[in-house]
Amino acid sequence: MKKTQIRILAIGIMMLFAGINPATATRLPRIFSDGVVLQRGQPIPIWGWAEPGQTITISLNEEGKKAKSTVTAQAGSNGKWLANLPSMKASGPLTLQVDTILIHDVWIGDVWLFSGQSNIDTDIERVYPQYPQEIDQDANDHVHLFKVENEAVLEGPVSDVRSNGWKTLSKQNAWKITALGYFMGKQRERETGIVQGIIQCSWGGTPIESWMQVDSVAKFDPRMATEAHFYADASLRRKINDVNGHASRRWNQTLNETDPGMSQGWNELAFDDSQWATANQFQLSVSRPFIGSYWMRQHIKVDAAHAGQSALLLLGTLVDADYTFLNGKQIGHTGYQYPPRRYRIPEGLLREGDNVLTVRFVNQGPPPQFVKEKPYRIEWNDGTSLPLQQEWLVHEGTKVNRAPSLPAGFQNMAAAAYNGMLSPLMPYALSGAVWYQGESNTGKAVVYEQQLQNLMDTWRKDFAQPELPFVIVQLANFMAPSPNPQESGWARLRESQRRAAVSDPHAALAVAIDLGEANDIHPLRKKELAERVSLAFDHLINKKPAVLSPQPIKAVSTNEGTTIVTFDQPIAGSVGFEISDENGTFRNVVGEAKDRQVTLRGQGTRVRYAWKDNPVEANCRGTKNNLPATPFEIETTK
Repeated sequence: MKKTQIRILAIGIMMLFAGINPATATRLPRIFSDGVVLQRGQPIPIWGWAEPGQTITISLNEEGKKAKSTVTAQAGSNGKWLANLPSMKASGPLTLQVDTILIHDVWIGDVWLFSGQSNIDTDIERVYPQYPQEIDQDANDHVHLFKVENEAVLEGPVSDVRSNGWKTLSKQNAWKITALGYFMGKQRERETGIVQGIIQCSWGGTPIESWMQVDSVAKFDPRMATEAHFYADASLRRKINDVNGHASRRWNQTLNETDPGMSQGWNELAFDDSQWATANQFQLSVSRPFIGSYWMRQHIKVDAAHAGQSALLLLGTLVDADYTFLNGKQIGHTGYQYPPRRYRIPEGLLREGDNVLTVRFVNQGPPPQFVKEKPYRIEWNDGTSLPLQQEWLVHEGTKVNRAPSLPAGFQNMAAAAYNGMLSPLMPYALSGAVWYQGESNTGKAVVYEQQLQNLMDTWRKDFAQPELPFVIVQLANFMAPSPNPQESGWARLRESQRRAAVSDPHAALAVAIDLGEANDIHPLRKKELAERVSLAFDHLINKKPAVLSPQPIKAVSTNEGTTIVTFDQPIAGSVGFEISDENGTFRNVVGEAKDRQVTLRGQGTRVRYAWKDNPVEANCRGTKNNLPATPFEIETTK
């Protein structure tokens, strides 16, 4: 054997032992996997990694037919390569071949990016009770779903995301997928007949700064940028997380060891609770702050017909964590306050006659709480139900100090989600992006307008789509209603969202001010919201004369002592307006709507509409599509 042949063989063996097959050295990011949807109507970027200098051949093929398109690329000195397939019409299924790699079930269609915080994360499981028949019966091979798993990175952008790949829409595949994306994908596929790709890239609780580049964050908050630089050490973050995890486990161990309810069987059916106090679940008198455990028991009478049957316990929404027991057996546990408690009661656990339901609250600050206007009952498969009583037997367990912790929450730091989740997707071709975020920025809402403009500009540059359409979902109504004017970070942030959308020719606003819930930061009517988001994309992309939520044009003070607010379309309703005096103090005013104008009885320097956390009284709607007018604040002119 010649020396050259021996050398090549030796190199090949070394590569095999190193986990690299020389015949398949080319690699693709996870988004290019079976079931992938590629964007129609624009060049299609395909990228990956190979040996430096290697030539890569990329082709898109129909089974048994000549390739629709073939291009080549050459890997740079860092091994990365990128090529653009030409713009194509909707089609599929196809096969994407990159050297020896074959990607099957490839479609040319529309691709939508859904990003933000927990209202993007709100999944099908959470909204299922709103739309059970539709979700149970629905499956659609022409809607494909891709979920980016959470990954906080502070060192800089990573090369790839964590994901289980593309899935076709079904109840099982969509159970933990964004409900907003689920409903919009189905609607647009139904309307266009074109395959839809939904990319979910979101993380509950993250501020907008997490989705921006560090240099961008530094323009608005240098402290956050410096903090991200300090924690840009993965080993330091791992150690902090390890310490915090150990402290949390030790805190729970201490709580359990000192809680008399754990040692005395307060969750058992046979426990004597005759000496416990009683309290209404919505009128609990618990000291503030409350750090520790709090026990509540309720006796339930079950008839012979339902004894032994499996059932579903609906325990509303609780603050904070709960451990829920039935007749001494734990049937559910949730570690934080937001998710609805829907716990399955297994067959054979319910007895005829007396049963006891026990809830052990574990709180680290707010007192134990049952959220009002949520369902509290037991449901059987035959359609019958048993409402829970509002009166409970109550007893404090134990109180402890707050769990110690080091600074963490790295996903909330500057560029953490951008680096770990978003940047690896760039420059994937998109039809549009949905941004639903802001709840975590209501404390500094004034600067949010500029931050959001910066985010849209940066993403467009990084995706190489200078006119990428954005639909901004305006924050929904939330918290207790107020009859009087109030300064509201939520209202101020809605105004920043509105102004950012109005000033951008490729952005539109989806108004949700009538879809929220006073007692839930995650409103469930995501299908109705998806319809509004889709309408906004029709307006931006297809240039349809789609009529969106009414927007104010101007407010003019008249010589008759009134103020006339003009909208961009005819409206009905005139409740929810406020006018300010020269000192900036607002007062409620009444008005009258006619055509595109609302005439208010009074004058002032500024006009507000629906400017509250939860402006339930606001009733202005467009007469053409019945969509609610956007909340706003504008100056008056003479």
